[in-house]
Amino acid sequence: MDFTGILIGTGILWAITAIFIMPLTGWLVKNRLREPVYAHLNRENLDESAKKELESMHSKYFILADVLVLGIAGFIAGLLGYWFIGIAWKARYWPGMIAFMLTSAIVSSMIAH
Repeated sequence: MDFTGILIGTGILWAITAIFIMPLTGWLVKNRLREPVYAHLNRENLDESAKKELESMHSKYFILADVLVLGIAGFIAGLLGYWFIGIAWKARYWPGMIAFMLTSAIVSSMIAH
């Protein structure tokens, strides 16, 4: 059994996450914290409810950036004729991985026919 596609897909997931998704998530959260509504989250000493709210905001923006960036990467891979399957170890990585797998498979099959 050949696991090359799984290894490449997982490697692409990790590389794109480190290079593009994490900085984009940080930028989105930083811009959101500049709004007056979220000023209470932009302090050093946060209580438990504020920590949970900040963590929830970070998770939402991470998933948004993950799906957008990996969807675009899957589209480009599909245009090149490749489709990938990958493995994500954490639950929050799965939406982007699914977007990557589906877009690469759909676009590559459209190109092939």
